[in-house]
Amino acid sequence: MKRILFLCTGNSARSQLAEAAMRHMAGSQYQVFSAGMKPEQVDPRVYRVLAEEGINSDNLHSLSAEDLQDQHFDTVITLCDKASNECALFPDSDALLHWDFKDPKPLAGDKPFRDTLEGLKARISLFLMLNGTEQSSVFGPVELFKIMSDPLRLRILMLIEDEKALSVSDLVEVLGVSQPKVSRHLALLRDGGVLETQREGLWVFYRLSSQLPVWVQHTLATVRNGNPGMINKEKLKLSQISDRRKPTKSLA
Repeated sequence: MKRILFLCTGNSARSQLAEAAMRHMAGSQYQVFSAGMKPEQVDPRVYRVLAEEGINSDNLHSLSAEDLQDQHFDTVITLCDKASNECALFPDSDALLHWDFKDPKPLAGDKPFRDTLEGLKARISLFLMLNGTEQSSVFGPVELFKIMSDPLRLRILMLIEDEKALSVSDLVEVLGVSQPKVSRHLALLRDGGVLETQREGLWVFYRLSSQLPVWVQHTLATVRNGNPGMINKEKLKLSQISDRRKPTKSLA
């Protein structure tokens, strides 16, 4: 089981909310801890807002980061700038992340704590989506962005992300480039683990690899949805191919 640690200054508000929320949302995926650089008593509002959300707050207590510095954590997440500067306490951690959240304690009432909890839940949800299962190590961010830096390869990826599967002839038709050039880029993407092929008779369709890490899938979908007009011309040309072949087998 992987171990995750949330750090903030007092371990009395933000990191306590994060610890409880992560345990609630991650189930048995992580062993979750929180600690502070200068620990203080847990603020009573922490318990109130967790109870409102039906999140278990049993066993929450303030702890000093120094008491944990000899332990290994797969991920250490700091929640304030001061704690971020103390990451040297955990140099052997596999991942050091910083989520900067404003301290809700100086503000009156429970609402600042509710807002902090909602923000933490959103960050945790994304973290679990991208890291909650074993991820393939086909390539890293440098390799992915090198692949996407070529305008033609980027359009190929966006078209396949959008259409789910395309043939070489489809891509040649809508991209307006030669078949050898398209095939060369498709081979690079396939050999790099980004694409895979699906053969039906004499037809070969290209689709995103089923082994893509979730963070890569998320990146491609974000680029596509964040730039909805980037392949408009190609989409219109696809719709005008009267005899276009599509896979008959499920892509699931």
